[in-house]
Amino acid sequence: MVFDAHSDIWTDVTIRFLKGERDIFRKYHFERLQKGSIEGSIFAIWIDSPYAETRPYERFLEMAEAIQNEISITQKFVIVKNEKEIQKARQNHQFYVIIGAEGLSSIGKNLDLIEQYYDLGARHAMLTWNEQNALATGVKGEVTRGLTELGKQAVQKIMKKKMLLDVSHLNEKSFWDITDLMEYPLIASHSNAKALCNVPRNLSDEQLFAIRDLNGVIGINAFHGFIHNVAAEQTIDNLIKHVVYIADKIGVEHVGCGFDFIEFLPSTEPEYATKGLEDYTKVPDFVKKLKQVGF
Repeated sequence: MVFDAHSDIWTDVTIRFLKGERDIFRKYHFERLQKGSIEGSIFAIWIDSPYAETRPYERFLEMAEAIQNEISITQKFVIVKNEKEIQKARQNHQFYVIIGAEGLSSIGKNLDLIEQYYDLGARHAMLTWNEQNALATGVKGEVTRGLTELGKQAVQKIMKKKMLLDVSHLNEKSFWDITDLMEYPLIASHSNAKALCNVPRNLSDEQLFAIRDLNGVIGINAFHGFIHNVAAEQTIDNLIKHVVYIADKIGVEHVGCGFDFIEFLPSTEPEYATKGLEDYTKVPDFVKKLKQVGF
């Protein structure tokens, strides 16, 4: 069985919920996850465009309502908030979900709103998506800008609540600012090796070593653009090379999966999918190829 550290399924749930649909996870996602032998996942609350620029907090409230409705009616997953609940779900053969936050743009400058995420059940957080916000700087922000003073307070608050802190999407300055503050392991839930695909969202060797030294984990990302700089080479085999590279650099115990599948989102172009790993149903092929190269 496989754990996926990053999924945007809550976005699909919200879009369909606002159109009047219900029981969305069971109808559109559960079967594919079963075929992929996925046992659990971090489902991230992502404030997508144009809401991130215009009404991020209101979008969060819409997503929270959709999530709460889905939880109230589904029999196909359980929300887990700690390791004990994860182990119980596994023993009962239940699909388990950790609620996450892919960026905290919705809170603006009000750190008290982190409590709303926590009360919803979130036990994972990133400070930004790609944007630059009141807390930190994403990969599309200013290169020299890192965490703000407010962002450092947010990190302390997140650590105090023992939430999982995620550095995927941060620019390098923010990354290093966070590692200087961390008191327990962090993750990069869906990032690959910059040495094999030189894009801002991937991690340098120095960043890989820093995550290792914090006893953290990197989730290998199946999104095509983070696998290879040449479109024709964005394949499952070249993604396997990222697994091998990172495991050789910092140890296999620091490597996980953060697939970031988005084929179910309305704006996704099918031809952009990674060849051989287009969706959850192809994850067994990914595992098979890992075994073939020695894992």
